Amino acid sequence: MSGNGTLAYLKNQPALAEAATVLHRDGIGIDDIFAGADVGLALFDSELRLLACNDLYRSLCGYLLEEASTGTTLQDLMRITFRRQNVSAEDIEARVAKIIRSLEPGASYTFRYASPSAQVVEVRRRRLTNGTVVETARHVDAPASGIDLNTQFEMIAERSRARLMHALDVMADGFALYDASDRLVLYNRKYVDYSPLVSDIIMPGAAKEEILKASVRRGAFVLNGMSEDDYIAWRLHKHRNPGDPIEVQLSDGRWILISEKRTHDGGIVGTRSDITELKHREIEMLRISQQLHAKNLQFDSAIENMIQGLCMFDKDQRLVVVNRRYLEIYGFSADVVKPGITLRGLMEYSVSLGNYTVEEAERALAERNDPERLRTRTTIKQRLKDGRIIAVMNEPMPDGGTIATYQDITDAETASQTMLDYTRKLERSNRELVDFAYVASHDLQEPLRKIEAFGDRLVRKYAADLPEEGRMFVNRMQSAAERMRLLISDLLSYSRITTAANPFSRNDLTEVVSGVLSDLQIRIEESEATVKVGALPKIECDPMQMRQLFQNLIGNALKFRQKEVAPVIEVTAEVVHKHGLAALGPAVVIRISDNGIGFDNQFKEQIFTIFQRLHSRNEYEGTGIGLATCRKIVERHQGMIDATGRPGEGSTFEITIPVNQGQLEEKSA
Repeated sequence: MSGNGTLAYLKNQPALAEAATVLHRDGIGIDDIFAGADVGLALFDSELRLLACNDLYRSLCGYLLEEASTGTTLQDLMRITFRRQNVSAEDIEARVAKIIRSLEPGASYTFRYASPSAQVVEVRRRRLTNGTVVETARHVDAPASGIDLNTQFEMIAERSRARLMHALDVMADGFALYDASDRLVLYNRKYVDYSPLVSDIIMPGAAKEEILKASVRRGAFVLNGMSEDDYIAWRLHKHRNPGDPIEVQLSDGRWILISEKRTHDGGIVGTRSDITELKHREIEMLRISQQLHAKNLQFDSAIENMIQGLCMFDKDQRLVVVNRRYLEIYGFSADVVKPGITLRGLMEYSVSLGNYTVEEAERALAERNDPERLRTRTTIKQRLKDGRIIAVMNEPMPDGGTIATYQDITDAETASQTMLDYTRKLERSNRELVDFAYVASHDLQEPLRKIEAFGDRLVRKYAADLPEEGRMFVNRMQSAAERMRLLISDLLSYSRITTAANPFSRNDLTEVVSGVLSDLQIRIEESEATVKVGALPKIECDPMQMRQLFQNLIGNALKFRQKEVAPVIEVTAEVVHKHGLAALGPAVVIRISDNGIGFDNQFKEQIFTIFQRLHSRNEYEGTGIGLATCRKIVERHQGMIDATGRPGEGSTFEITIPVNQGQLEEKSA
């Protein structure tokens, strides 16, 4: 309690008025308390509980703040003092009882002792008539002249003991000294702190075995699966045969390191250190080490089971890591190619096995040692003498080394070359087919025109002379010629998608669809159709082909309508960034939906095949080329087309086309 606090306390405690009066008679004024005069002061109530004391009192008597705090009894403070003087537990209680009995109201006496700071302290203790106890403590420079020599020696000894106890109490570690009969002689406060569950047993004269048994029975330690008896036996053996330090864990989670040694007289001196933080770091390091070990095993397993060969070289081109697949690819022996071999030594060994010629090996070494290649990732293809092709990827590492993977791509290269040859043949065949379709359809137009012309003349001049059957034959011939003309026209349109294509340019699809609807205006009016067109974007496309695409799809929606039902056609579009196209960037998804006759989805691929029809010519006119033409137009624009339908309900055609065609523009043939 501070000086101001003490003054306020005294003024508000009438029962302490007499104590204040006594202090005044001794020349100690209340002002001295505030000024921090060289006098320690403590006040106890009639129950001998501490009411207040100043810091000087604690300092002179060697009490900590938590020891001499409000509510602490005078008896407890006596016990602390005697314990530091190494008085046995039995003697402590006897002395305390004797002093309390003599402390009658009105009693007063003075005594001196050596404080923990090795100073001689004179304490005057008085019990007032109301039961209040007042203690004053003063520092004395030297023993009073009236003290005999024995008393002075005792005070010197007490001072030494006090100094020792003070030194022990400020130690960070617990300390204990047991005599030859294994009984506790000396200990410090930290020793008790490490055994909180048996603090009532720890006192001078207590047997080590009894302290340990009580600690175990009260659950002070983590036994790690041992029985209580086994744990006690193990600890006693370690205690009585001191050697290397042992680690024990307290039930509150702390870890304690116990170090004990024999003294020359057969006793045991020991220290206890809190290693909790160190132990936690150790456990964490062990956990990390185990994780790293497990990861290393996984890493080794992964390397050994790679389908690629792998090897790692340090900055001096010495092999550090190699896996089994690498050895298999080149036919190397694990006894030769192992960590430590140089790259040159490895290449010379490879030459001896016939994988390379000497010249090829020297060229490979020169390339590997090229400073520029050592700083950049490189991928090369090696052709071995046996015809195999090995893809090698070198990756530089920050420390100057390299890591390389090796994969046998012989089959893939062969398949790739085969596919390339097949693709070239297919492209040539497609060009020939397109050319043939174009030439054939073009050349067929002239004889077809003659057939139509002579048919018309025949009807005009001789229709009246022909019998009924003859006129029927002529009509059938003219109908066939008309269908042939439509078929040739559609074939020409189909072939022109690639042979007469226009360059891509940015076009507004709204304008394209408007033009188509204008062309189909009469059919729309005749069928009483409703065509709804949503917002359409601008895209890079061939405008003529895009017009043909919409004309075919909207025209089909008008053609394949249900009887007695007015067609409803809806054209919508949305721009998306996630799509299944090979082209990069955004794409537009166009949907053309109708309420027509629909179709079974099992035929969705068939309807895009040239000359394929789901209905006879008697039901719906057409050549079977329109949707095939639509697919070819969409594919030329790097897009895709799909359709879904439900018989009797209608169909939806969905076209996905890149918004930008980039550098993939095709030129007309």
